[in-house]
Amino acid sequence: MLSLLKPSFPHRRNADGSHDSICTMCLATVATVKSEGELARHESAHVCEPFNLYRVSHGLLSMRREAQ
Repeated sequence: MLSLLKPSFPHRRNADGSHDSICTMCLATVATVKSEGELARHESAHVCEPFNLYRVSHGLLSMRREAQ
């Protein structure tokens, strides 16, 4: 069951020096902060949105970044 799994949160450094945390379950950007050390607080408070979980489970969202 998807809701019993614990997500991980890979971090991404952006061109402006900020850091993103991405939930591996719902693929949401959990937070964007200036200091990577701030991400843990946001990650521990994150709750996946059921609609995003549905979209991921049906292949409607992917980890691939859209071309900008």
